[in-house]
Amino acid sequence: MSVHRAPIGRFSKMILVYMLALLATAFFAFPIFWMVTASLKSDQSITAYPPVWVFAPSLQNYVKLVEELDIMKMFINSAVIVGLSTCLAMVCGTLAAYALARFDIRNKQLIAFEVLSIRMLPPIVSVVPMFILARWLGVFDTYWLLIAAYALSGLPFVVWVMRVFIQDIPQSIEEAALIDGCSRLEAFWRVMLPLLLPGLAATMVIVFMFAWNEFLLASMLTSNAAKTLPVIAANTLNAKSIAWGMASAAGVIMSLPVVVLVLLMQRYLVRGLTLGAVKG
Repeated sequence: MSVHRAPIGRFSKMILVYMLALLATAFFAFPIFWMVTASLKSDQSITAYPPVWVFAPSLQNYVKLVEELDIMKMFINSAVIVGLSTCLAMVCGTLAAYALARFDIRNKQLIAFEVLSIRMLPPIVSVVPMFILARWLGVFDTYWLLIAAYALSGLPFVVWVMRVFIQDIPQSIEEAALIDGCSRLEAFWRVMLPLLLPGLAATMVIVFMFAWNEFLLASMLTSNAAKTLPVIAANTLNAKSIAWGMASAAGVIMSLPVVVLVLLMQRYLVRGLTLGAVKG
């Protein structure tokens, strides 16, 4: 009797685990489902009670975003600014992390802490000096201002995370490449970089997401030419009313690049997010 009960018990536990996983997935996916369906409804259908589940989908909210708020221009602004700032933060941060992890630098722990302290400063504290400096330099409401601001914001995160990834790779691998005749740059490019791809992918996705969703700096340091998607999405909300359909459509448009990036990087993300996670 006990021989037959063991497989039944394991099967019951498996069913329970799958049901719990399904419930958790439904719980976290429901807001996304609601946002997507709301973007295809009219404002009357969105606010109707009881909720309208069966409706004729319409792209009216997306058309309004393009015609009234010129969201495609803001999408291009966000793509250029966030893309360049992410690349700049990744290149500079990875090289700085490599130096802190591999070279015998005096007081490098203090240097690493000072880099991290930049991240500790609340953005609301730094935005006013940045605004005054941008006005004085004549770069207010330009791509370059936001690119520099986002790159500096993401740099401490890149340095600290990539430093852990680099330390997890045995230094003997790099020393073997140096003995075989590679220069320090060639050893980094040919040996270290392929091993760092999972960590680079995971770090890049996180830095991209932070910059893509950033609102405060974009709202304070731009007026028209360099506005980004979060700023224009906030224009769907005002003191008297909320354009729920347009807000949902803006949310869908803002989510798409992040979803695409995660799908493209998913082969590296699982390993990259866990590599070095328990290093003390």
